[in-house]
Formats: sequence, structure tokens, C-alpha cells
Amino acid sequence: MSRNVLEKLMHQLCVDRTVKQRFKEDPEGLLARYALSDEERAMVTGFDVAAMQKHGVNAMLTLGFWTENAPNRHPAAYMKALRGVASEGQAFSAGLKQ
Repeated sequence: MSRNVLEKLMHQLCVDRTVKQRFKEDPEGLLARYALSDEERAMVTGFDVAAMQKHGVNAMLTLGFWTENAPNRHPAAYMKALRGVASEGQAFSAGLKQ
């Protein structure tokens, strides 16, 4: 698994309009251009920001990815996404001390 590739993708999905549009229209086609595992592809298409952060992706990149691309871009939805089913309601964030 490549955290660096995921971070590059997250950055491009934050700043590049063409990449964002391609992701909206054909996410699997876009992701095929990147050397990602099936697990990493699932994290991106499922907007699993908690898993990405646990994988080592920078928290600012996951936040940017969420706010630019997620179906529900509200900050509360992002915080809810950081709470995993197994985390018993506590938010995971690489930017927060656990």
C-alpha cells in the first residue's frame, strides 16, 4: 500500500478541477491511473477518511478531499465519518492526540 500515492491523489482531488470532475463522472476510471490496492480504492470511493488517516494519510488532505468531493460536505458529516463503528463514538483523527 502506498500512502504517498494516496496523498498525491487527495491533493489533486482538492486542487485540480479536471481531476475532481473525472472523479465525479468515473471514479474507477480515474483511480485506475494510480497504483492503489483494492483496499485503498475502497477507502477513496467510500470516503472512508478514518481508514485513510489510520493508513497514514495527512489529516488536512482527508479534510480537503472530504470538503471538495463528499456527497455531504458538512463538517459534522466529516466528524461523523471519522467515528468508526468500532470506535464507540470517539472520533479518530491523525491530528488529534489519542
